[in-house]
Order: sequence, then structure tokens, then C-alpha cells
Amino acid sequence: MKKLLSLDGGGSWALIQILTLREKYGNKNGHAILRDFDMVIANSGGSIVLAGLVANWTLDECLTLFDKEETRRSIFSKNKWRKKYFPTGITNLFNFGPKYSTTQKYAAFQKLFKSIVKLELKDVPVYVGNEDLKIIICTFDSLNKRAKFFKSYSISQKDPEDFDSMGLIKAIHGSSNAPVNYFDFPARVKAKQSEKFYYLWDGALGGFNNPVAAGLIEAIKLNYDLSQLYIISLGTANKIPPMEDRKNYYKLIRSVQKNRKFNLRNNLKFYFSNVLNMAQTILYEPPDWSNYVAYITKYKNNTNHTENLKSFIRLSPLLYCDDYSDKDKNYTDFMLKILDLDMDAVKQKDIELIKQCFEYWKESKLYNQPIKSDFNKEHKVQLEIGHKYFKDGLSAWNKVDALYIA
Repeated sequence: MKKLLSLDGGGSWALIQILTLREKYGNKNGHAILRDFDMVIANSGGSIVLAGLVANWTLDECLTLFDKEETRRSIFSKNKWRKKYFPTGITNLFNFGPKYSTTQKYAAFQKLFKSIVKLELKDVPVYVGNEDLKIIICTFDSLNKRAKFFKSYSISQKDPEDFDSMGLIKAIHGSSNAPVNYFDFPARVKAKQSEKFYYLWDGALGGFNNPVAAGLIEAIKLNYDLSQLYIISLGTANKIPPMEDRKNYYKLIRSVQKNRKFNLRNNLKFYFSNVLNMAQTILYEPPDWSNYVAYITKYKNNTNHTENLKSFIRLSPLLYCDDYSDKDKNYTDFMLKILDLDMDAVKQKDIELIKQCFEYWKESKLYNQPIKSDFNKEHKVQLEIGHKYFKDGLSAWNKVDALYIA
């Protein structure tokens, strides 16, 4: 039996992953948790969580990565005007373009994770006391415009390109380097073995914000028995835009189509809205594809979903306002605020919203993100495959652990 842990990206929303792990493990330290798995694959915010686990922080200590304002602001460190390049100094006035310093983020990681700042990925398994552990960190190679995975292991000794030793914190720095509206430059890091320089963006650009499908492919390459592979995929919440937003966007499209030359305000609004939508699509990605591809690859034509969901567990809140229109006003207000919250949540009131999101999810007031879903004609979510609520997924996870220990 093998266990795979997959950690999505999501900036400050990775707080949800830590809260989920704490619900499962209490306040265990990182090494004890990592010894519970055979493979861990992570991207962006999830890779920052992984750094805390490798540093052997307790889960309460890991919470400070996102719950402590000083730490958040050191990671999301705003560039001063003189450090910004043209035209971002101007576009930032319109809340568009990179706001944060890549250089200062790396300095923050070096300070936060000073106990492991020199640790190479290949040395992580021995360091955490699990020599068979496989670690994978997803990044995007901006020079070659392709996904780049940094690993703690080599599959083929005959292929030197298959493995290139990289410092753990350097890989995490690249993986957490979201572009467009977030960090200013690609992360420049050097591999130890090849001495090659990489210029890295967030792994989401390669389609791996949710890296579970890539983790499954790595498991296949390592000849894991898929019938004995248990997958735990932890997300950072998935959003479905409220009906009002969809209506407003439709009206904006129609307005620009009818008055292409004569409505400068709407034209600019439409232009910037499109650019941001495309950037967010890349970084957040459609919420189901990676889970669904991994699920179908693992189970093929087996449609016994009740049985399959004993070994494929996806845990992530599904944020969907329309389905809660009959709830009380405070709840509706909460949903509208949380749906409007970006991945770079820095203010404490925003972090409190994310923590409230976790509590609602835990209490079954929010659905769990399905592996496959659809909408009916009233635009209500139809859950087709997956655990409907957090408690269902956690119960399945506990049963996996009972088998794993046995």
C-alpha cells in the first residue's frame, strides 16, 4: 500500500490545508506527518506548507505562515515605487500588474526556514526520517515555457536530465512565484548538480495548481500498484462565480460589442477584466480537471464510485453563493465577501474570513469540492463523483489510515 499527498496552490488560502491537517493530526510535528506518506507533490501555497512540515514545525507553528500578519507581509512584500518597473507603477493605481517583490519573498523564506535553507531536495527523505519518501515540487520554466518538476529522486540513472538536484527552499521559491498580478520577476535559482540557472514562475502556469494528476503519473512511472495507491488531495477552496457577477460580465460584453469605439470606460473595464480573468484561470484552473483525470486514470472504467472513494479523497471547500440564497443574511454576506477575496489575502480581516470558511466547511454548511460535477438548468450544482461534505472525506481518510497502519 502507498499513500500520496497532493497540496494545491492558492496563496494565503493554503491556510485551509494546514487547518485540515490539524483536524486530522492534531498538533503533530511535520516529520511525523511526512512519515505517514510515500509521496508528496506540492505547488505554490501548498509547497510553503510543505516547507513548514520539512522544517518539523508543529501544525500550530505552520499556521503562523498565514495567520501571523508579519509573516504574511514578509512573503507578500509590496514593492516600493522606486523598485517598480514601468508601467507597473502606473497600472498598480488601477489594481493591475505585479505588486510584490520576488527578491524579498526569497529573503523572507531564508529567514523563516533558516534551519533547512541549505537542505537539498534529494536529502529531504533522510532528513524527515522516511527514506522511501518521494517529494515533487511543481514550477514553470519561463525560459523554455514548460512545466518543470523538481524531485527528491531519480527514476532513471541512465538519463541525467531526469534529475537535477535543487535546494528545497529554492524550488519552493519558484513554485510560489505567481505572475501577472502578484510577483514582479521570475525566481532565479541555480541547480546544484548541473549548475544550470532556472527562471521560475508558479507551477500553475504549466497547469499544475492542483498537482494530483502529475503525482499519479509519477506513481505510475515508479511502478506503484494503482490498486494499492491511496490518494489524499488537499485544496485551498474552489470558487463558482455568483449569478450577479455572471450577469454583469455578460452585460459588459454586450455593451462593448455594440459601442466598440464610443464607450472608453466600459472598453477599458472589459479589457482589464479579460486579462485578469485569463490570469486567474491559469492560476486557479478549472476546479475539476486534475482530480477527474487522476480519478479516471486510476480507476479506468470502474464506476463503483462508493468503493473508489475509499481510496481517492479530495478535500477542498466549494464556494458557491447561489445555492445558499435561502440562508440568513449574515451567511450570504459572508459568501459574497469570501468569493471576492483574492489569493494574496494579507489583511487580518481577510484571514479571518478564510478561517470562517474552514469552519463552515467543517460544519457541512459548505459543500466539499466534487471530483466531477455539473449544473442543472437553474444553475444548481449537481455533485456526481466525490465526498459531498468535509466529514465524509475525513472519515474516508481515517479508514485509509487504519488500513495503512494495519
